[in-house]
Amino acid sequence: MKNNIFKLAFTLFVALLSFSCSNDNSSNTINQYQGTWSGIYTGAEDNGTWTAVVNSSGITTGTTTSTTFSSTYELNGSVNMEGVFVATVGSSTSGASFNGIMLANGSASGTWLNNSAQMNGTWTGSKQ
Repeated sequence: MKNNIFKLAFTLFVALLSFSCSNDNSSNTINQYQGTWSGIYTGAEDNGTWTAVVNSSGITTGTTTSTTFSSTYELNGSVNMEGVFVATVGSSTSGASFNGIMLANGSASGTWLNNSAQMNGTWTGSKQ
């Protein structure tokens, strides 16, 4: 009888331990970044707003609107499971690149660079 109680207690202990130690992959999925994000970008030569929609695969599409040049440009990129965000605004030869991080808490930040126009700065945003 004592042996059966010990086996039962041990089995319950192992079951509880396996549930509490199981990997929770929900914190490492694209789903936490999926949705609409928006914010601002600033720099000495240009500034404006940006909006991006992240789909379930991490593909990102959106726009940036330059206050300085009164123009809107297409944004295309991606975010990976760690929240690393990379996007091109306009074309890869004459546009800008946005690089940074999107966090599970809904904030995002990074830098932008337009090599052809010799402009750069920072960007921030949040999930809507």
